[in-house]
Amino acid sequence: MVDGQLSTELDGGTIGLTTPIGWFWIIFVFGALLGIGGLVVMFPIISAVGVLMMGFSAPTKLQKRLRELRSQLRPAEVAWQSEAGGTEKQSFWNSATIHRPKVDDRSWVFPAPGIEEWHLENRYAADAGGELIPEHPNRIGTPRPPMISNYGLSIILAFVLFVVQILMLPIVESDNGEEVPANLYLTYALIGLSTIWLLVSVFFWKRSQLMQDTPTSNIRSVAVGSAELVGQARPGPVIPPVTIVDGDSSKSVENLLAWRWTYEVYKCKMVTDSEGNTREECHWKTVRSDDGGTNFTIHDGTGGVAVHQDTFGSRDFGDHLIQWECRHDMRMQGLFTNLFTSGRIKRHRWTLYGLAIGDPCYLLATLRTRSEESMVTEQIDKTMQNALLEAVGEKSPGFKPRLEKGTELTALSGGRSQVEYLILPTITLLSSIAMLGL
Repeated sequence: MVDGQLSTELDGGTIGLTTPIGWFWIIFVFGALLGIGGLVVMFPIISAVGVLMMGFSAPTKLQKRLRELRSQLRPAEVAWQSEAGGTEKQSFWNSATIHRPKVDDRSWVFPAPGIEEWHLENRYAADAGGELIPEHPNRIGTPRPPMISNYGLSIILAFVLFVVQILMLPIVESDNGEEVPANLYLTYALIGLSTIWLLVSVFFWKRSQLMQDTPTSNIRSVAVGSAELVGQARPGPVIPPVTIVDGDSSKSVENLLAWRWTYEVYKCKMVTDSEGNTREECHWKTVRSDDGGTNFTIHDGTGGVAVHQDTFGSRDFGDHLIQWECRHDMRMQGLFTNLFTSGRIKRHRWTLYGLAIGDPCYLLATLRTRSEESMVTEQIDKTMQNALLEAVGEKSPGFKPRLEKGTELTALSGGRSQVEYLILPTITLLSSIAMLGL
């Protein structure tokens, strides 16, 4: 597939409706049943919930297309991920399991340079041929989401159904004898939900616009200042040590350049409501977490640049790499937590996220000149401009640095159009306010 053909496919067009993938079909079908059931019993608000479930269970047009491309362009790696993923039973006695995702939506779409093509003795030099990696935005372009997707269509239908439900409610008499529309409270609720939706949408719109509007630099010619970089995560001067989760050597993973783990407990306690009914409430509670990593190199084929990963406050690794879970045992360290917190612990869970050597990497970073000491230590070839710089997570007006696993293609795969981010929430908010006059 040539770059021009893919650039055309990355244009979402006007309408981009898709069908669910995998187990999301269950949510879609259940939502459809709720939608139909709500109409049958003349309770539109139930139908609204069902419509939202149908809309949010479907991937974006680009997400679905990227999964198809991965299977076509990297069949061996995709098959291996699927076979290696899943839940593996480790112990019968305490129900210990290890879970690995079967699909990694942040992995490469196009085949990436293998380790045999890296110049580890001169990590900042260009790869053979000096060409950009196949998945670089300057080769394939920047994706554009469709104007209306399942998400936007479901929001529109759910809002209409919600309004119909409000209009169906009768006028009731308050305690002081005045007539009060029962739908007034639902109208205020709709205004509140629309306001929250608009605020959240503005946040995601700004994130998406920053990624789309910032031109991606070729590392070979990158200059001092703010820049967007896309490339492959490769080792820095030091090979990363083994990552040990929560001090447990049985939970060890190699080759992670940046990582984060959390330890959670599943706690349950009995609660009594205002009517005297008692029920058990359970939820996962984070007990402790940690993050870290080592400095590494991001390389786009034309050259590499040093990355100080610990300077980035915003880091997104996508789905977890490994998740360990087991039933609570009184002999476990979790007993200490039990003594000082309310509720009964039933299960323990450790979740590891990370960026590994060879993974795709996306950076919004500030490029600055390296210190003379670091260049002498690494014996930098000062004839290469990119070798004299380093990428750090320093903020500047209108620029928020970010480190992500993935390329611009995968980072924007879940993006929405300006219509769905701004126009639809604004219309629903204004319409909700207008309903106060009805």
